Amino acid sequence: MEDHPFVRPYVDDPEAACATLAEAYAAYWEGALEQHWPTMRRLVEDEVLVRARTFATEGVDALFAGLETRAGWKPPVLELTKHIEADYRAGERRLLLIPLVFAEGCRLYSTDDPEVLAVSFQARGAAALRDRSAGPDAESGDQLGLLLGRGRASVLRRLGGPLTTAGLADRLGLAPSTVSEHLLVLADAGVVTRHRVGRSVYYQLTDTGRSLLALLALLAGEDVLRAVS
Repeated sequence: MEDHPFVRPYVDDPEAACATLAEAYAAYWEGALEQHWPTMRRLVEDEVLVRARTFATEGVDALFAGLETRAGWKPPVLELTKHIEADYRAGERRLLLIPLVFAEGCRLYSTDDPEVLAVSFQARGAAALRDRSAGPDAESGDQLGLLLGRGRASVLRRLGGPLTTAGLADRLGLAPSTVSEHLLVLADAGVVTRHRVGRSVYYQLTDTGRSLLALLALLAGEDVLRAVS
């Protein structure tokens, strides 16, 4: 193994080899990830908030429901697709949920703490990193857009769970100032509400907002459950 061309530099001169590797990681970060990091961080922070709120208000069933296609919640058992068979009973270890921007299904990991198991999963909204050049809600026949204006309609549709102004701007490809203006109007109209968590302000639909989306979905012949989820 030490003679492998990828390993040999670390045997001959580990300090220089590690320095070269660190430079490569830094170059990759600057070229591929740095410009997207604010969006990626908000995606994960928003996912943590939504999961915590779901657990607090609806319980563990809602927390695990829809976690991932490779995870199944059959109370009181959480099943994950793994190559290695293993069973862990409730109370043996604590479970740590880790949302990721780049994930391939649910993964189960051991941690440095022998009493903790970690499960990683895909954070919602990762499509915010894709090309949004087509613009939001550009399709014709948008009745909600005709009623509210396309900008406010697109903001309203995205508020399935608590999101910040910056988080919405990431998903919609709009300027934060534009999104903030739409949110203020929607809040004054009583269709969204806002609450502060630390230094961030999160917005979400009120019952009036969900009813408005459901009504417009019925008029458009859409799936009501999909429209207000």
